[in-house]
Amino acid sequence: MIMRLFDTAIDPDDIELIKDLFRNDILPAFKGFDGFNGITMHLGVEEHAGDLVECVAISNWDSLDAVRAAEATAEYAAAMKEIRKLFSQTPLVRHFETVELEGSEG
Repeated sequence: MIMRLFDTAIDPDDIELIKDLFRNDILPAFKGFDGFNGITMHLGVEEHAGDLVECVAISNWDSLDAVRAAEATAEYAAAMKEIRKLFSQTPLVRHFETVELEGSEG
């Protein structure tokens, strides 16, 4: 399993808009991608340089190939079109292999 971390910053005035775009554009599109296993959005609670709010999306995928295949689709580009306009910083995208640890639940 691959965890994809997508980290950027937004203007605080855009918080409700980015939530709506995430709910109405990103989530439905991603649910249609092969190998997609879920996504969550997180908003920073501490002050950020430049009075911005950190915005992180964490998604889970079967493989890095599944991520790359999704990114190459017109559906991905369409889902990301409006939300990209709200990014105040170039997104930092990282991928991690998920390591299952015995006894790590709860």
